[in-house]
Amino acid sequence: MRANLLLIETDNLFRMNLTRRLDGERFRVFPANRPAVIKRLIKKNKIDVALLDLSGLKLEGLNVLRLIKKLNPLTEVILLNTTGNMALSIEGMKLGAFDDLLIPLNINTLIQRIESAYSQKKENEKRVRLKGYQKVMMAATFAEAGEPETAKAYLNNRGNPTDSNSKGER
Repeated sequence: MRANLLLIETDNLFRMNLTRRLDGERFRVFPANRPAVIKRLIKKNKIDVALLDLSGLKLEGLNVLRLIKKLNPLTEVILLNTTGNMALSIEGMKLGAFDDLLIPLNINTLIQRIESAYSQKKENEKRVRLKGYQKVMMAATFAEAGEPETAKAYLNNRGNPTDSNSKGER
């Protein structure tokens, strides 16, 4: 396993040390400290897990979380925070963060949570692929049964043929 890890941290020394500690066999680390860099890295690389330090970014960190989830909804985000900013962590969890950890970090706990987030992402990718295969198979079944409009509705994300918005109602 070698997960692509986006490390978003405003403290240069902490970012460099954590990058050095995590980059290697298990993780390929992409360090960032500004939204423009973050956006570029997400678009250019397949990011599996993001570590997002809310203690330095404050409310801007929640916007970064929204950006990550918008650009790649399957990327799991682990929030790093201090006890003084717990409201941000709570809001981040509501926005879809995988987990939150308090600084100072226990490196072994951090690695374990990154690995759990990576496993979760892989499971979610499998579910998305399976759902896509199911949709294609359902459309093929309707096409073979002589209902091409219903098949097209499935392929065009218009949902179940029994939905009132879909063509091919019975």
